Amino acid sequence: MLKRRTILQGALAGAALTGCSSGSSQPPVKPDPGNPFKVSGEAALEVVVAEEFGGYGAPAYRRKYPHATVTAPVSKKLRDVLQPRFSAGTPPDVVFNSGDRALPIGRLVKEGQLADLKAVLTAPSWDHKNVAAKDVLLPGMLDAGRYEGTLRAINYITTVYGFWYSTQLFQKHGWDVPRTWPELLALGNEMKKAKLDPFTYAGKHPYYALEAILTLAAKTGGHDVLKRIDNLDTGAWLNKSVTVAIAAFGELVKRGLIAKGSSQLDHLGSQSRLLTSKAGLLPCGNWLENEMKAVIPAGFGLTMFALPPLDTSPALPRGLHVAPASPLLVPEKAANKPGGLEYLRAMLSKDVAAQVTAESNQLTVVRGAADGLELSTALRSARDLLTAAGDQTITWYFADWYPELGKVAAEATGAFLSGRLERNDWSAQIQAAADKLKQDESVTKYRRG
Repeated sequence: MLKRRTILQGALAGAALTGCSSGSSQPPVKPDPGNPFKVSGEAALEVVVAEEFGGYGAPAYRRKYPHATVTAPVSKKLRDVLQPRFSAGTPPDVVFNSGDRALPIGRLVKEGQLADLKAVLTAPSWDHKNVAAKDVLLPGMLDAGRYEGTLRAINYITTVYGFWYSTQLFQKHGWDVPRTWPELLALGNEMKKAKLDPFTYAGKHPYYALEAILTLAAKTGGHDVLKRIDNLDTGAWLNKSVTVAIAAFGELVKRGLIAKGSSQLDHLGSQSRLLTSKAGLLPCGNWLENEMKAVIPAGFGLTMFALPPLDTSPALPRGLHVAPASPLLVPEKAANKPGGLEYLRAMLSKDVAAQVTAESNQLTVVRGAADGLELSTALRSARDLLTAAGDQTITWYFADWYPELGKVAAEATGAFLSGRLERNDWSAQIQAAADKLKQDESVTKYRRG
């Protein structure tokens, strides 16, 4: 399995209407900012979710439409439960699509099963009638839900990636968080002197090491580096920013800064090495705290910092890899499609998003929704990095659009870090797989603008 968390993957109006009376045209009628989709307050709404917090918009919806019956059952097997309903033309009105048995979004898009969600973005936000819903979202989070240029899903949860460490350990040794790659290397040397392995990673899930390499490449060369990779452009994996990033990680290996045996560790093994202070740094996403909550030592101070740039003139100095996940979907054949679009608007309200963060210990795509909440050290550090990144959030989609290419890239990275593949062969091997994919007419291709 490539990743344990896969970033998975007409619209009703707020459009103006015209009417006629006595043969003369009437001026356009502006949509009601409080009800842009002309929701019937009497119509029932069915929301099916894989996680309980996907249903947190229901109380807000009920308050606005008190005569509507809203149900939000939880199912961990969305694919098994809902695929027959999509086939029969009787899907629910909203799906919160996540988990190991999530619906295959690409297939649903190909079958014309998902509504265009553009109207949700252009409608007034739930909280402010003079602010469009799109303007309350973090920048760069919508591309994951676009298919052939049309928004079919709004990914709701944001996963932030970086290097994890213990503030307790750093304070004990007087270490500072590195701001540049040379400072990171110097920190690794200090850790070795303290009889501590500087880095570890989940060798059995080498995608996470690849994630860090691609983040570093984008920080060096900018967003276009990864857009070209996503778009299967010729030579994208041979770009200088990519090759210097893989070389930088090769330097960690050459200097002996990566713990021996890391290539054999699974995610739990690598995370345990960090939490038992047998390794000082771990590249990972901010699910780490939730996954290891029961074994995080008291006072450990689990905290994240962003990968430091390679040099003093990076294209994205605040660059941070942020992966949007857990898509919200509205089926095209939903019995209450206006209500489904309205439910998404409710989920994008600040109050609902804040509740999701408070209850699930995860961040959402709603800008500033976690501000003012009492957060753990770990989640607070992820939030602060996300805030600081602004429009320099780094995303890519090739591994989700083309899982086989993602698998090739991850496996090549694992082979490189364990000394089984040379740096130039790493680039050439992945580029060859991308070129082969590009020529395969049986595979649907996607593009980023």
